[in-house]
Amino acid sequence: MSSNYNSREGEYFEYLNNHINGVVDSWTLFLAPVVQKLYPEDYPDAERSIAQHDASKYDEEEFDAYCNYFYPTPTCPADDALFDLAWLHHQKSNPHHWQYWVLIRDEGDIVPMDMPVSEICNMLSDWHAFSRKDPSSTAYTWYMKNGNKMILSDNTRKIIDVLIEYLKEPLPPR
Repeated sequence: MSSNYNSREGEYFEYLNNHINGVVDSWTLFLAPVVQKLYPEDYPDAERSIAQHDASKYDEEEFDAYCNYFYPTPTCPADDALFDLAWLHHQKSNPHHWQYWVLIRDEGDIVPMDMPVSEICNMLSDWHAFSRKDPSSTAYTWYMKNGNKMILSDNTRKIIDVLIEYLKEPLPPR
């Protein structure tokens, strides 16, 4: 991560801050009450997971590649290959991404592993955070559009199918 912050890095920090606040708000307003009722044993782990959301985006492996990709300049252009490496690092460093839970065996078999409820909550809150900026982009609408492309275990999909019902309404403005 660069030590001299410029305006585009400031914009990226602002984006990260707003996104993480949206994740926390999605959890607090929509999912926390449901998880306390339906999965009380998983509630403490979900709270911890949410509190650490996207911390790796500040790491050297991700920060500049993301900043350049989303806030490019002539001297810091977007680089698809570097962004792909940063995205891979992000997926494999953050268990709230479903890709983290996909095992690719040496023989080539692709095996979806069960996601813990805590990470499912973090993932759904992540998706739902975007509804603050675009009210039509709730976790529910995103999952209805993209869920069939995801490699998920049957158990993970069952839990998502329960919790996603609580994420139909967008986040209110802050």
